[in-house]
Amino acid sequence: MKRRSQAAVALGAAAFLLAGCAGGGGGEAGSSHGITVAIAADPGDLNPITNATEAGQTLSSYAYESLVSFEAGKDPEGALAEAWTESTTEVSFTLKEGVVCSDGTPLTASDVKASFDYAGLEETGSPFKGVYFPASGLTIEADDDARTVTFTSEQPQSFLLATIGLMPVVCAAGVEDPSVLSAETVGTGPYVLADSSPGQNYTFELRDDYEWGPGGVTSETAGLPASVTLEVVESESTIANMLQSNDVQLGVITGPDRDRLDASGLESLKVPTRPGQIFFNQAEGRATHDVTVRQALASAIDRDAVGTVSTSGRGEPMKTMVNSFSNTCVGADATSGLHPFDTEAAAAALDAAGWTLGSDGVREKDGQKLELVLLYPGSSDDALVSGIELIQQQLAEVGVTATPTPAQAYTDVIFQGGDWDIVWAPISTTLPSTWQGILSGEFPPNGGNWTYNTNQEFFDLAAEAQALAGEESCDTWTAAQASLFENVEVLPFYEATETFYGKDLTFALNSNGLVIPTSLRMAE
Repeated sequence: MKRRSQAAVALGAAAFLLAGCAGGGGGEAGSSHGITVAIAADPGDLNPITNATEAGQTLSSYAYESLVSFEAGKDPEGALAEAWTESTTEVSFTLKEGVVCSDGTPLTASDVKASFDYAGLEETGSPFKGVYFPASGLTIEADDDARTVTFTSEQPQSFLLATIGLMPVVCAAGVEDPSVLSAETVGTGPYVLADSSPGQNYTFELRDDYEWGPGGVTSETAGLPASVTLEVVESESTIANMLQSNDVQLGVITGPDRDRLDASGLESLKVPTRPGQIFFNQAEGRATHDVTVRQALASAIDRDAVGTVSTSGRGEPMKTMVNSFSNTCVGADATSGLHPFDTEAAAAALDAAGWTLGSDGVREKDGQKLELVLLYPGSSDDALVSGIELIQQQLAEVGVTATPTPAQAYTDVIFQGGDWDIVWAPISTTLPSTWQGILSGEFPPNGGNWTYNTNQEFFDLAAEAQALAGEESCDTWTAAQASLFENVEVLPFYEATETFYGKDLTFALNSNGLVIPTSLRMAE
């Protein structure tokens, strides 16, 4: 989940140290030494089951592993699991032999089950519940002798492997006493937390007993850093300077500092981050309850212009509601449902809906002016705010008053039935099925269907897609998203991007846009 997924976590649809724990640490990989990685924020609590922030997930990835590794652009590869079978209601994993936790205890199938059981407890409060595994109707069976863990869902789901397979697994000591997870690491990952100064840095050391990594990576793999120090650096310009001076070897840049780094010959990888999309409040009594009005508003907005402005010219057009870095349904395109930019058609549609242009240039109907609250995250950068202002200007051209309204806790506004008509919500997902949970169900305060969506075609297509496993479901999920575009439950723009830079370091990312620790290779 990281920065591009935080909104999904906040929406309940859609990870983190003091003195480290013991275990096999300090091993050297060939002639490799340590590296320093810049992170933009302190992770806070380090519990990988309850902390889904970008910084938290970044730190936990060094010490914890999931059942399956999903490197972006590649087929799934075994992490803790060596084999698996999948259907729409069941996924079964066979664990690799010889996996050992950082405290020296062997990992068993029962340990994996216990980790998921802990995550599923109401009192745990895991944001991954209902995202990486079903919130209800899930049965887990473990067979330690056969090294198998089997998950059975009462309701069919298209992507059980891609969800359950991503969940970080905590070893027995952490499940038995979850309080230790806040400041120590108790996992099977290649690194163990050795030292930390919260708010400043966290140092991980390579275990000397790691033998089960994806692709055969072990503690002895040449180029694998012997230690990784994650340093909190809030300023992007400072991170860029540190990359150029070799004070850090890995960092992420989202802004204009990329221009100078691109010219410096560093290893780099540009990835999508914040999706640009607006959602419409379809509650009774709202002007946007009328699909004709929503379609008119969509036609009045130049998606390319707004997308370019809101991403400072570095974005990419969205073709679906799923992060384009996802391994799932690669190449899907739901843009057939979009309404083309056409201000004349927009004005005509508003006329037909009974919203006539007043003498002040603002449309009205039955004595009510067409005035809309345009909500957006209060933490938005200047580029995104400029995009919001451009939407305001374009809607004004067809007689609609949209008032930009920033809110730090914008999710509270939409979840609690607050005052909004349009919201810019950068919700990033890696699976199309996630949107079924976000855009269906009961309305607030009884449920999480905060757009008050009643698109029956979408509901039917989503149910049909859930009955198909994996890639077989993609065409139907794409049709479901096209239905959302056609009915303008959502209007997509561009995905913003960020760039990972490595100094004398190569690396790979997973489908969530996180660095895969076992992929790190220092130049000899």
